[in-house]
Amino acid sequence: MSAVPPQLLRLADRVGGAVTLAPEAMAREVKSALHDATAESGWLPPERRRASHENYARHLIFADPDDRFAILALVWDRGQMSPIHGHHCWCAVGVYRGLLTEHYYREGAGGEPPVETGSARHAVGESTFDPGAGIHRLGNYSGVLAISLHVYGVSPDRISTGVNRIYA
Repeated sequence: MSAVPPQLLRLADRVGGAVTLAPEAMAREVKSALHDATAESGWLPPERRRASHENYARHLIFADPDDRFAILALVWDRGQMSPIHGHHCWCAVGVYRGLLTEHYYREGAGGEPPVETGSARHAVGESTFDPGAGIHRLGNYSGVLAISLHVYGVSPDRISTGVNRIYA
């Protein structure tokens, strides 16, 4: 693997400092750090920009040594999307390359599936933050590969089990 890019180290340092702040200040700082990291292209190592033709690819790019957060690069081929999901933890997303569409949902009444409430398109340099209460779906509906950076408020060993609440 390549040496750790300075842009990733700056992002991790800023997120590490942000997690000690009050919730609203933390959200602002994490979004700002992602904005700055994704506004500069070309620094993500090639092995972390690889797509999968079956599903979006997830690459762990930073594991906080104190287990407070993990940073992943998600690579979205054309037409790929996440399932409708919420998070068990806070999550922030920044678009590194391409264009992603985020659909927002609310809980369905009486056990019904979630109901879509809106959507937004996110371009390079844009970032979002969810404290863990939202339901959404991300997708790449553009004609080109897209890459996003995701910061999850869980230890790296819980990425597979401690992040998503999947809705059928």
